Amino acid sequence: MTLSCNTTGNPVPTISWTRNGSPVNASGRISFQDDKTQLTITNVNRTDSGEYRCVARNSLGIDTSNVAMLNVQCNYILLCLSIKTEQVVSMLSL
Repeated sequence: MTLSCNTTGNPVPTISWTRNGSPVNASGRISFQDDKTQLTITNVNRTDSGEYRCVARNSLGIDTSNVAMLNVQCNYILLCLSIKTEQVVSMLSL
């Protein structure tokens, strides 16, 4: 599953991601591409469910995207049957 975030700003903003208000960090299944404008989670599971946001920061301020809600529903511990996502489509400007 990949979420994307488009930003503009001068100075160029740095990008970070949050899930349920807490920072998302790279790990074995979570990675970032293109200066963190894309967040990818492989082998998605129920613990990945939540509200994801893209955060853009520069010396002029901070802007946050709309929520991308990820809801992973599993009938069995090892078998996820459906994944519902809304991709981040907001453009952030600082």
